Amino acid sequence: MKTASTREINELALVFDALGHPRRIAIFLALRAAGSSGLTFGGLAKQANIADPSLSHHIRMMKKSGLVHSNVKGQFTILTLEVSATKLALKRLSLI
Repeated sequence: MKTASTREINELALVFDALGHPRRIAIFLALRAAGSSGLTFGGLAKQANIADPSLSHHIRMMKKSGLVHSNVKGQFTILTLEVSATKLALKRLSLI
């Protein structure tokens, strides 16, 4: 098995840090259920049962790790799960 580089280790740490909180797990699951259509910020807050100010903090952290992508459509921000980031983390751990 190949030894991970410092960059790979840091990227994995960001992903697992982003998933290391119950509210971020709720966000992850809500976005996974929404699929490629994603959710608006308000829709995600409702689905994950998280207040808007707290949601902003969690979304920032998940975007930094590459788990969440945002796209502005008109006056709404649509949030989607970046499944490839999750798959890459699992692949690096030889779990898939």
